[in-house]
Amino acid sequence: MRHYLLTNLALAGLALAARGQSVTEYAIPPAAPGIGAVDIAAGPDGALWFTESVASKIGRVTATGDFAEFSLSSARYPTSIAAGPDGALWFTEGNGNRIGRMTTGGAVTEYTFTAGDQNAGGITAGPDGALWFTANVDGKIGRITTSGAITTFDVPTPNSNSRTLTIGPDGALWFTEWNAGQIGRVTTDGAFSEFPITTPGSQPYGIVTGPDGALWFTESGARRIGRMTTSGAVSEFGVPGANVVPWAIVSGPDGALWFTDADGKISRVSTSGSFTQLTPPTSNSGPSGLTVGPGGLWFVEANANKIGMVTLGAAANACVASSTTLCIDDHPGDKRFKVEVDYQTTEGGGSSGNGTAIPLSGLGVTQGGLFWFFSANNPELLVKVLNGCGANGHHWVFASAGTNIGLTIHVTDETTGTKNDYPNPDLHAMEPIQSTSAFPCP
Repeated sequence: MRHYLLTNLALAGLALAARGQSVTEYAIPPAAPGIGAVDIAAGPDGALWFTESVASKIGRVTATGDFAEFSLSSARYPTSIAAGPDGALWFTEGNGNRIGRMTTGGAVTEYTFTAGDQNAGGITAGPDGALWFTANVDGKIGRITTSGAITTFDVPTPNSNSRTLTIGPDGALWFTEWNAGQIGRVTTDGAFSEFPITTPGSQPYGIVTGPDGALWFTESGARRIGRMTTSGAVSEFGVPGANVVPWAIVSGPDGALWFTDADGKISRVSTSGSFTQLTPPTSNSGPSGLTVGPGGLWFVEANANKIGMVTLGAAANACVASSTTLCIDDHPGDKRFKVEVDYQTTEGGGSSGNGTAIPLSGLGVTQGGLFWFFSANNPELLVKVLNGCGANGHHWVFASAGTNIGLTIHVTDETTGTKNDYPNPDLHAMEPIQSTSAFPCP
């Protein structure tokens, strides 16, 4: 069943930014045409990393606007970029059958596909510790380990032109199919499902898991934002404006969805379908890639050779979810608490690393989540943060685990910056944590 909502222009609040929202732009040096900035991602070093497709470079910009650029060996046409679980940046190369890896120091390693004209498109860190990407020419979804081993899976619909992908609330990878007008789903062992969008010419491009546990995607051809449950039920919201081209989409720290409009705007849509639109200072700048980063939302302006940043006010201090970061709400959608876990053990010859977060928002659980260490089907740890303000004036941290390896749980109140650590020694069965005075209210 499909439900379509066309938002009335007068009710959309066009160009009315919420209080505290503003747009800042930083020019990418040198100020020359033909850079071709396409995508952007928050890096593990606190900076933003972006692709310069035409210039064949990877760029880096700090939260204060300081730039660095790293050249690739030839015209690789870097396209999509994502932070990997290994502390490096991973990117796709639109010109050639390669996936690239760059350290924060600028060292590049490239991995070539063994066969086919599999020009890669979107890339994201998966729930299994690998990177997943679209190979849109050959109609495949690819997986690459951090050591460079590549596996590809055939998308059931031929020539569907898969574009971008995201981790779904169910632990599978969800992706857009531009030509087919479909949303696809693939499990980490390669089992596919496909769900049609019945609107003609929808051309879905960007996709993300929303704060409500559904999949949200842009329909570039139909000028709509779509919402799909994990069972395939679709709702659509018409984006105000005659020439809009919705493109990249992210789940914002304010509990709403944000997307770029290639026609020149950064837009916000609430989970109920209410729109707000912001216009960057540079007209016709061609906003493209978008990510959540330090201070707010960061985006590339393909036509203007600039990086833009939307400041969201107090909401910008919210947690930014990642494969190793679990965000927990105090109030719905505020993502106030950040939870990370690292582990180290001498068992099995010794190992260490970061726990992989399993959000449970798809089940309606926004105040807690799980972590796994060695296998996605073996969750090791449950962590939750509860509001005990009415009882004793504090937020409470509770955790329980089925493990005896050494670990430390790091919980941060992003509103105040206060961080608490909860360690467990190696080879010791972890006892429940019941901290009822973890963080003072409000």
